[in-house]
Amino acid sequence: MPRKKVASKAKETVRLREKRLSNGNVSLYLDYYKDGQREYEFLKLYLIPEKTPFDKLHNLEVLNAANAIKAERTRAIIAEEAGLKRVWQSKILLSDWMMHCAEQAGQRASTAANRHTWGRTIENTADLLRQYAGERVRVSDIDTEFCKGFIEYLRTGYVIGRNVQNTGQHLAASTAQKRYQCLRFALSEAVREGVINKNPCDMLADADKIKVPESTRAYLTIDELKLLENTPTASEETRRAYLFMCYCGLRISDVKALRWADINQQGEQWTITIRQQKTQTPLYLPLSSKAREFLPQQGEKPVSGLVFADIPTEPAMNRTLKAWAERAGISKNLTLHTARHTYATTLLTKGADLYTVSKLLGHSEVATTQIYAKIVDKKKVDAVNLLNNL
Repeated sequence: MPRKKVASKAKETVRLREKRLSNGNVSLYLDYYKDGQREYEFLKLYLIPEKTPFDKLHNLEVLNAANAIKAERTRAIIAEEAGLKRVWQSKILLSDWMMHCAEQAGQRASTAANRHTWGRTIENTADLLRQYAGERVRVSDIDTEFCKGFIEYLRTGYVIGRNVQNTGQHLAASTAQKRYQCLRFALSEAVREGVINKNPCDMLADADKIKVPESTRAYLTIDELKLLENTPTASEETRRAYLFMCYCGLRISDVKALRWADINQQGEQWTITIRQQKTQTPLYLPLSSKAREFLPQQGEKPVSGLVFADIPTEPAMNRTLKAWAERAGISKNLTLHTARHTYATTLLTKGADLYTVSKLLGHSEVATTQIYAKIVDKKKVDAVNLLNNL
């Protein structure tokens, strides 16, 4: 009887809520009582307006994920109220927990490349944590002072409050931030699984956190793009694939996986419907006539066949791009990903709104696309400043 009563109480106190955002999306969060206090947990999951079948599929997957988290929180509350908290939770070592997180992240990763990246990042962070604090630190020992000290260690390579020693670590700000975010992720997982009650990283002041300068993204201007189009290159396959990406914004991983069956035509309008390789989220992408110019001829190839079946390896393509840019008189360091940057900045320069560009790029949040808007704004400032010398 007591168990049924506790389960009923927990079931009633964990609710999935919705908050409509200014961009039209809906943010999902949990509203529940824990330890006699009301708490809100924003899940960073978003429903989007359903304009295509893929939007409906996306929303269904998001709701399934949100309900799974809700069920997890409910089980945790039931276990805690029933006094079933496991003894090992208070004793688990940070080094062991990091390996557990690496395993969990690998299982959630959408691709083998992402699993490899997550695994290496967490392992590298675990090595730094061992150097900073030793092998015997428990997850329950970590507080805000520990986090502050680790941040300083990432910045300088020195340990505060001990015999000062230089570890030889000279991390770039972006790398240091990734290592800190990795610790934060591990502690958030510890909260999610009931090992600790709160993430001490959440208590840090902004001044204590690692600041990273905004990245600069290489891209081609419209004039440079036209110049490159009119310059011959040694690899026609590389030329077609790169210019196609410049005019449609797909990543190279999606271009390599693109099949003729993914391309549809209704009247004059062509579209691509795929599941993105990097994020495994669906993308519905209208194709311009300019992008279609660089599609290979299908001929007798089956619809199940690859569109760009003959493109070289990525390192070979990047080498071709560098030589091609040099031949065209373009001094920028071109890589395959600059095509995606070029697509975004070209659309914004021509007046497309940020939300639309975000959807065309397949970003889940408009904030990810914001960097391109800043690039275009800087171009406008630079253009106006040319008048200063008149």
